[in-house]
Amino acid sequence: MRRISQSVVAAALSAGVVCAAATGAAAGGPPAQHPVPEHRGIPCVALSPSVTETEGAAGSTYWTITYRNVGSRTCFVSGYPGVAFVDGHGHQLGATAARTGGPPKLVTLRPGGKATITLREVHAGLQVGCETAKTYRPAAGLRITAPRGGFPRYLSAKGTNACLNRSVQQLTVGPIMG
Repeated sequence: MRRISQSVVAAALSAGVVCAAATGAAAGGPPAQHPVPEHRGIPCVALSPSVTETEGAAGSTYWTITYRNVGSRTCFVSGYPGVAFVDGHGHQLGATAARTGGPPKLVTLRPGGKATITLREVHAGLQVGCETAKTYRPAAGLRITAPRGGFPRYLSAKGTNACLNRSVQQLTVGPIMG
């Protein structure tokens, strides 16, 4: 086997989502709201997100976003994705989603495997600081960055309104689940 230098491992961990052979061992990563399971590997950018379900509930919409491993390697992911509404030019609208839920767990994704996150959106117009049409506007999409980093992806969010005030917490997101 080829030996990987500490700087390569550090770069891989800072890149975010990591992949490794199914026999991967443990090493450190950046802290999160809850401790994130430790592991090491090489960067994996072969995760594709999609909205697989939405469900309304008393002034909120719950989005199920599914990550699919479209690569040829087994991936190990853990933590919380970064999520925010964006306009048609990709500029962020409002606050980044706050983290909620229990501690993240290490999720193993074989090629073709799937894992999900739950995103809660409080409808614009219901929160202090986002009550009038002047305080929100239509969002073109969601910018979502895989847990622990990686390349941002964009998902359609047509028909939703984003609060413009960054002090209003319109979005909350849970950890990735297998």
